[in-house]
Amino acid sequence: MQPLAISALAATAVMIIGVISTLVLTRKDRTRGLIPAGRWHRHGSVPLAGAGLTLAVISRASGQAPATRNVVYAAAATLLIGALLCAVTGAVASTRQQRGSGHA
Repeated sequence: MQPLAISALAATAVMIIGVISTLVLTRKDRTRGLIPAGRWHRHGSVPLAGAGLTLAVISRASGQAPATRNVVYAAAATLLIGALLCAVTGAVASTRQQRGSGHA
């Protein structure tokens, strides 16, 4: 496996672990009065989508072996799916908070 594929897998693992740990650490962060969706988007969707798009661009570069391109593409897809899951979770959290406070 080429170093690019190994780097893509390592970056994907670091991003997922980093996002999960950040979301856990900011779980009780209510000092700014933000709705929960803001936390999910700021610490989840945005970083994962940015990393996924970066890897997607890299996977389209020429001069790579087909296996390397597939690994980088799969890593990018994993990050983008994670961003989608964070966005959906943030939307559900926001909807629950609005219904719970009587604004619905």
